Amino acid sequence: MKKQILGLLASIAALFGMSGCLEVEQTLSLKKDGSGTITEEIVMGAQLVAMLEGGLGGAGGENPFEDMHDVEKYKKQAATYGEGVKYSKMEKIARNGGKGVKVTYTFEDINKVKYSPGSAMDDLNKQGEKGEKETPITFAYAGGVLTVTMPDPPKEEDGGAVAAAPADAAAEAMIMQMFKDMKIGARLIIEPGIANSDATHQDKDGKAITLMEINFNEILKNPDGIKALKEIDKGSRAQMEKALKGVKGVKFETKEKVVVKLK
Repeated sequence: MKKQILGLLASIAALFGMSGCLEVEQTLSLKKDGSGTITEEIVMGAQLVAMLEGGLGGAGGENPFEDMHDVEKYKKQAATYGEGVKYSKMEKIARNGGKGVKVTYTFEDINKVKYSPGSAMDDLNKQGEKGEKETPITFAYAGGVLTVTMPDPPKEEDGGAVAAAPADAAAEAMIMQMFKDMKIGARLIIEPGIANSDATHQDKDGKAITLMEINFNEILKNPDGIKALKEIDKGSRAQMEKALKGVKGVKFETKEKVVVKLK
């Protein structure tokens, strides 16, 4: 999990200076033979695109999306997902006036993959504060059974969302409003389908597991959602689970290990 999820989002929101700025989706797809793909999809909203292209880039100026479309950057980043992970392709996205990118990586052995939900946001936060390098999710796969090991929550004294978020209620409300329409998610897709699993959040189609999902439109409807989001980066797994119970818009896998049997 992102150790400073609210702090990172606050830095990004402050950097962009407007709401409805970002959608991030990471998906790991696993085949029966243990190979698969990892995709990162990042889309900036129409308002942000207009601001970047009209105000910051300007006619004849530097292309504000040049870095986002830098293939060489993604080739280097492949190694951060683990040994043997390779860059496959980069696709430009145009959606509802917004623009972004979808990057696909491939792997031959999921046992070597290291997966950090939310890591796709790190490159967007070059001008903001970064937390310490987090412990990634790891995988053990054999005989059609996948074991997903989730990292331990950070200790409260290490800092986290509460430490990074604004202390003043009015400032916090303003920052949270800037998150309107922002969505962040990380999923695990089992291509042959799931025979059975003890994962907390499974899709009804029997093929996908949600590892992380933050939908600010849902959170902003309920003050308890904001409170829950501030609790995910501290305390024990039991505390995280209690804080998230029944809260719409926030999903995290709180179990230490999740077992998935493939069809």
